[in-house]
Amino acid sequence: MTRSVEYELRANRDMPYGAARIAASEATTRRIEREGPRERLAEALLDLVEAYSFADQGDKSFVTFARALRLWDDNPELFDAGDQRNLFWEFKWVAGDLSEYPQITSTQAEAFLADMERRFEIAGHGLSSVRMSWFRWAWHAGRADAEAARVAWVTGLRDEYEDCRACTIGQQVDFFVDTERYAEAVALGRTQDSSCNIEPTRTNYALALAALMTGDTELALAAHKRALAGDDGETTDSPAGRGQAFAMLGRGGRIDQALRILRSDYPGALRTGPSPALHLRFLLGVLAGLAANLDQGELETGFAEPEWRTIADLYQWVGTAAARLAGPLDARNGSDMYGSQLARAMDATRVVQQLPAPPKLAPTGLAGITTSGPEPRSDPAPRASEAGAVAMAVVPVGSDPVDTETAGAEPAGTEPADFEPTGAEPTGAELLALAEHLAARRAGAAAVRGYLAAAEQLEREGWLEQSGLAYAEAAQATALDHEDAEAHALFSAAVQRLRAGHADPDVVVAVLTAWAPIAARMSDPAEHLGLTRDELASYDEFTAEGLSEELAARRHSEWLLRRAHLRDTLARAIASAAAAQLPDGFDTARAVAEALEAGTEYAQLGHIADAAHAFWLAGRIQRDTGATVEAIWALESAFEGFTVARVSEERVAVASELIVLLRAAGLPEQADAIVEQLAQ
Repeated sequence: MTRSVEYELRANRDMPYGAARIAASEATTRRIEREGPRERLAEALLDLVEAYSFADQGDKSFVTFARALRLWDDNPELFDAGDQRNLFWEFKWVAGDLSEYPQITSTQAEAFLADMERRFEIAGHGLSSVRMSWFRWAWHAGRADAEAARVAWVTGLRDEYEDCRACTIGQQVDFFVDTERYAEAVALGRTQDSSCNIEPTRTNYALALAALMTGDTELALAAHKRALAGDDGETTDSPAGRGQAFAMLGRGGRIDQALRILRSDYPGALRTGPSPALHLRFLLGVLAGLAANLDQGELETGFAEPEWRTIADLYQWVGTAAARLAGPLDARNGSDMYGSQLARAMDATRVVQQLPAPPKLAPTGLAGITTSGPEPRSDPAPRASEAGAVAMAVVPVGSDPVDTETAGAEPAGTEPADFEPTGAEPTGAELLALAEHLAARRAGAAAVRGYLAAAEQLEREGWLEQSGLAYAEAAQATALDHEDAEAHALFSAAVQRLRAGHADPDVVVAVLTAWAPIAARMSDPAEHLGLTRDELASYDEFTAEGLSEELAARRHSEWLLRRAHLRDTLARAIASAAAAQLPDGFDTARAVAEALEAGTEYAQLGHIADAAHAFWLAGRIQRDTGATVEAIWALESAFEGFTVARVSEERVAVASELIVLLRAAGLPEQADAIVEQLAQ
């Protein structure tokens, strides 16, 4: 019995945060309360607090943590050394959520903090985390003594219950931005040199906005790109930061990019958030970015919802939603902090010093590859490695490597003039060697220019496949730099040249797959969908003519795998697009059909994890369109596939969605069965 409970507790902690971990932790806690051993109850309760706290259910953590405190008061002998440390460590998680819910009164919150301080003193622990919790409450409640509380925290003695250095910096940078102390935010944000589960992403989001407001647009853009690179998409960690990012882009002259990120990365965040206060802080950032562009009020946002159709429409909707959240929070706090922030956001304007415009990298002369351009060459393709000496001659030996702390900045010695070596004009292969050399040195933008120069020269020489590969490299590097519009155009150029040059089919499939999320982010899926459909249509029938039986079998498996990849890519591309953006012949029914076919073909080939991903996609689409029975089957298939493939994180993520769906469908017994399987 004890060994089994120990295994369950350990297995629960190994799960990613979400509905499945919560359900498993709840089940284990109930079992221990019912059957024992009682010595494990403290551990189970504290694990459940953690599961709630990191899965957007902080309100539920209050009740469970109160149970843990009562157990500590009544039976402290049930807490071993690890349980005791976790109890006091989790105090600050619960304290951090006090300001997030208006139903928690000021009296209750301050009584909790006073009790926290009393318990830390009785236990002989340091008070650094207590001081930090008082500061967070004063800050988010709009208290006049928030700055004094911050100073008391950061000047007091640190102890083992203190947050990490990264969070100590990040919280203060966030506070300075909230209180419009932008110069201080920039100064402190620049010192961020540590990391944890939420840092330095939080710092970089706040630093980007602060830098914009102080006129340092290069730092603003660099910090923003670092924040995007570090944001894992979790709903709990970065809603306020994502709001700051929207404000930074909108006020900095890049409203199109701000809307694109909002549509693609977290559209659901407009309607809901991890808590009322976190949702409000996100909306305030969005509102500021929209307010700064009301002179373009009729600009389409790209959302399908009629109430969000234009910037002016979305501004009104977000303002109303933010006011609805601000009222109860200010009433509870006895301040007008959120009301003032709302008024400030609604009056926001674009800054004088705008962000630099994205680079214009779109290739020219696309029509030439099918009409007036050179015929694809059939002799052996040039190898970039043969031209390594040219690359070293073009880039000075003493050039400094790129500074990775200022993403987007050019490394010394890689200005455009460096692409012009003395003597004869370099060949496409030589230019490609240069680009690869720059890419290896992480000289992002310079490497992109190198790939483009190589692509254009290779095309002039008739190497269309090699030109397409160079464009694809440029597109991927540009996408990683979060310049979606340019990446979209470059992927288009790449695929056209690859197809015209009769490139290796594996390459064409890989590039179409890489292009799909960019086309979706640009709300411009038509060309990608058409090219993917056309490529898939060429896989209608496999021909084994002239091949030995063994070679035919191998080639057929390769052919089937490419077809499965194309089906999966097409399904994901359709599912990612708004219905109004889909050309004729593309709809959710086709997305489901292609995903299910892909899953079946992957399974036949033994690619079980890929099959599970495809069934997962089909199940999500079916769930969202109300086909509950079909969605349950697809998600169960995905769960089984990830179980067989031993892909634990995805297995738990699917289980979370399946548990929620089964309970919503009135099938709690089946949901409990999934929870039991997770513990096996």
